[in-house]
Amino acid sequence: MARLPLLDIEKMPEKTREMISGGKSEMKGLNINRMVAHAEKSARHFMRLGNSLLTQAKLDSRLRELSILRIATLCDSRYEWYQHEILARKIGIPDGQIAAVKLGPDRSEFSGLEQAVLKYTDEVTLKVKSSDETFNTLAQVLSHQELVELTLTIGFYNLVARILENTEVEIES
Repeated sequence: MARLPLLDIEKMPEKTREMISGGKSEMKGLNINRMVAHAEKSARHFMRLGNSLLTQAKLDSRLRELSILRIATLCDSRYEWYQHEILARKIGIPDGQIAAVKLGPDRSEFSGLEQAVLKYTDEVTLKVKSSDETFNTLAQVLSHQELVELTLTIGFYNLVARILENTEVEIES
């Protein structure tokens, strides 16, 4: 059971209610958004940033989802894992790679770039700042835009994990 009640959609300000329940997104009505809606002045900005990282970033969606699954593993966030395992499967990440995310970045199931992204995710999540070696490896392959988007994704989904775990948001039934 969640530590705080999920906010009733009917009690939200209209713009927040529309963001959470409207549109064509498969992410609409998620419990995470109903929890974040308690922070009325920040909720829509939170959802906009998450949406932009999911739908408007140049960063390859496979790299993004592998990184998010790694964050879910490192933060032991069941909800985050559950939601992003679904997304990972939809974009074609094979079961073997999804399972290997839990085992670490140096697995043979991953390409060199995927290993570097997962290592960067580990370092930024656990140490805040990555090593020069890991950063420079990515900077040789990713554009500046993609590298900043990856870093934003790691920061954002660490935030998501902390909200989920501290409020104990439950997976939708």
